[in-house]
Amino acid sequence: MNLSPRNTTDEVRDLLARSQSKMLFHDGMEIATDIQMIRFGEDFKTFASGNASIENIVLSPDDPFCITYTGGTTGQPRGVLVSHRARAGQAHAIAKAFGFTENDVVCVSTPMSHVAGLFVCFQPAVAAGATSVLLERWEAGAFLEQAENQGVTATVMVPTQLIDLLANEAFRPERLATLRRVVYAGAPMPAPVLARLMETLPWVEFIENYGQSELGALTVRRGADLPAKVGSIGQAIDGVELAVLGPDGGPLASGEVGELCCRGPNALLGYDGDPEATEALYKYGNGWIATGDAVRCDEDGFYTLVERLRDMIIRGGENIYPVEIENVLFGHPAVAECAVIGIPDGRLGEVPVAYVVRAGEGTADARELIDHCESRLARYKVPRIVRFVAELPKTAVGKVRKNVLRARYE
Repeated sequence: MNLSPRNTTDEVRDLLARSQSKMLFHDGMEIATDIQMIRFGEDFKTFASGNASIENIVLSPDDPFCITYTGGTTGQPRGVLVSHRARAGQAHAIAKAFGFTENDVVCVSTPMSHVAGLFVCFQPAVAAGATSVLLERWEAGAFLEQAENQGVTATVMVPTQLIDLLANEAFRPERLATLRRVVYAGAPMPAPVLARLMETLPWVEFIENYGQSELGALTVRRGADLPAKVGSIGQAIDGVELAVLGPDGGPLASGEVGELCCRGPNALLGYDGDPEATEALYKYGNGWIATGDAVRCDEDGFYTLVERLRDMIIRGGENIYPVEIENVLFGHPAVAECAVIGIPDGRLGEVPVAYVVRAGEGTADARELIDHCESRLARYKVPRIVRFVAELPKTAVGKVRKNVLRARYE
């Protein structure tokens, strides 16, 4: 189990208790606990040298390997229990899909407490025999320094980090001269941001990846698939079986929107200590695990993420996908970041509300942004309200916590 340095003391105690942990390796954490505490440094050297007493354990590939706690964008994180087979197999499949080789210098720029940093970046880099450069914490200036000094050739980021990079005062394209591949994952990439990145760093291949803590990396879309497959999250990674299912559990035809489901050796063993939540994943039967995401698949096997089902807004019987509105807002020069949520409406059920972080000295008001949306979207999709905020609430890996925004509005 990997804990985030952003966890509070109470959260750490709760997760240690839930996971029934026996040891905690740390770097100076002060916490009252009954389990064995081993600090990195001399304590760890003593432990690693064999002076610490541990049992000899015989493992099989399907034995539990680790617990990864979900990103927590919708509430209490769940402990995702996975096997050695799942993570080892995925490491090699991801390295192949991303094109990692022993010649790469991979910067791990997302937290190792999250599946993106540890299992989608670091572990595939190790599997490929690449050199890994670790950031102590995310800061765009620090990444630029490491990229320049260490000759970084590849990295995995979330879109928020790439937005930070472009906005950083120390950013200059030539500082990333050695960079060849950027994998982005964790949240939808705004089309205007991707276009700017490709224009600013034309020698870099931007690779789309989609996955979940429960299932690992599921799809990849390489740079060679652009512009034909722009907006797509790509094709299934080797060893992953995907399907788009309708409400009755039957497969849907190409182009139809349904829930993305997966089965295969990459799947989790279950949610630790939560059999009911585990069972709910298999609502369609036949071994299919529901992802909670609405997608469509084209005739070439490329998937397009329509929306997180839990984020979809239903206004007067019409489905509204917040990502569509967010892409339009991102196209306005006054918008640095944005997030759209649904809020209750007595007559229509739900209506969209946009939270916006202004770009630089941007002075656009709510009316201007609503007019901008009205000129590009069907009227029922236009945000009812625009609220300006200094920043959006996010998880440690940079995902917007829409549950927090909903709670704030209420």
